[in-house]
Amino acid sequence: MTIQREVRHYIQNELRRDIGSVGDADSLLEAGAVDSLGVLALVSFIEGQYGVTVSDDDMMPENFDSIDAIAVFVERRRSARD
Repeated sequence: MTIQREVRHYIQNELRRDIGSVGDADSLLEAGAVDSLGVLALVSFIEGQYGVTVSDDDMMPENFDSIDAIAVFVERRRSARD
């Protein structure tokens, strides 16, 4: 399963948000799919699922505003770790 699919699955099943009409490049905040608490839950999921650390400096819309942005962030963190 791709990072995008795993994140989408988490949002739909754990956060219980209907994001069927939200594309991977769409803003999750603008679509109302997640709020600030949802972002914090996503961060916790990302750290646990992918073994990466999210610092305070990483908490920017560029990293968490869309499913694609989250996937890019995770891949970047994984590459830096290896």
